[in-house]
Amino acid sequence: MNLTGNLDLRKFQQHVKDKSPAFVPLFKNQSRYQIPWGGAGSGKSHIVARKLLYRMLNESDVKHNILIIRKVDRTIKKSVWTLMKNIISIWGLTKQFHFNQTDRTMIWKETGSQFMFSGLDDVEKLKSIEGVTSIWVEEATELNQEDFEQLDLRLRGDFGCLKQIIMTFNPISEQHWIKKIFFDSPIQSVFTLKTTYLDNYFIDDEYKMVMENKKVTNPRFYNIYALGNWGTAEGLIFQNVTQRLIREEEIKDLDSIQGLDFGYTNDPSAFNQSFIDIKNKKLFIYDGFYQKGMSNNAISAKIKDMLLHRHQTTADSSEPKSIDAIKHKGVRIVGALKGKDSINTGIDFLLDYEIILNAHLVEFMTEFNNYSWAVDKKTNKTTNKPVDDFNHFIDSLRYATEKYHSKGKRGALNIYG
Repeated sequence: MNLTGNLDLRKFQQHVKDKSPAFVPLFKNQSRYQIPWGGAGSGKSHIVARKLLYRMLNESDVKHNILIIRKVDRTIKKSVWTLMKNIISIWGLTKQFHFNQTDRTMIWKETGSQFMFSGLDDVEKLKSIEGVTSIWVEEATELNQEDFEQLDLRLRGDFGCLKQIIMTFNPISEQHWIKKIFFDSPIQSVFTLKTTYLDNYFIDDEYKMVMENKKVTNPRFYNIYALGNWGTAEGLIFQNVTQRLIREEEIKDLDSIQGLDFGYTNDPSAFNQSFIDIKNKKLFIYDGFYQKGMSNNAISAKIKDMLLHRHQTTADSSEPKSIDAIKHKGVRIVGALKGKDSINTGIDFLLDYEIILNAHLVEFMTEFNNYSWAVDKKTNKTTNKPVDDFNHFIDSLRYATEKYHSKGKRGALNIYG
């Protein structure tokens, strides 16, 4: 349906019924806490964005202040901000909204109702926000329980409308606090709605094929990310990871290390800047990028933008042409030594450390939550060989720490061009 010009809200209601029937209860339910959860690619984030825009337009007698949250402010632009702006455009309403990317607001000119975007790390902005009428938390598993409780307290007052907190996420560990308070022993006024890629009318056949392939190549992924089931720690390699905001004073006196794993069409290029504390066996993963379709020029430009081109980066040595191309762009880069058992050696080294992952590195945490030991099909027991999936960032981390665990010598490979 192409909604342009004057939006017909009745057509939108019918569109949801026809194309996304699994989500119809989300529009009808009036619980304070709405929990649309489940598998990747189900379309839940798109539907929630449409629901909130629908409410703003349909409840024109209310001046809405709808707060849209991510754990970390810097993740907003490429996620919920872009999503909501695109939907407003698809509905033909761009000229009816004022977009302020500095303040992170989208204001409907007709009534003054607005979408307000914020990360939980922007404490001062959150303190200044008043009169919130509803809240949407995207990637809610990034939050801790205290984060949720603080948001819950902010949703108060009588504004003549339904007040809701909507939390969208793909499930991870069954030990997560969200499962405990919304599923196991649910608090009052909770509505949960589970959907998967099979409920998404707009998903393409190729994506469905990729998901179906995961049944064979990575059953744990299929169970959690495709079917949207809560995961267990069985076979998971890294259980020594904490994700939180890293303070600069924690890393200012530590050695800086960098690693790069190449990707392009099907796999992301993954780069990390980390700081290592040998004495206390702590590894701080401070910054990085994780993106498909990056050329060597784009990778070079990104590393330069981060002002990290003068620090040595250790990269996947199976791509010598890429390494050479990036080197000639002025990035200090060398190939990893690798060798027999280098993967397990690197994993063993990382398992011996307390790993602290910076809060905004969401894709990196996805790998930690899925990188697992392969299971022997005959014995149904885990092996000491990792599944070759969810390992792009982790490979870059092995390369970054290589000089601390590799038995080889780099010699003349240490170059700056």
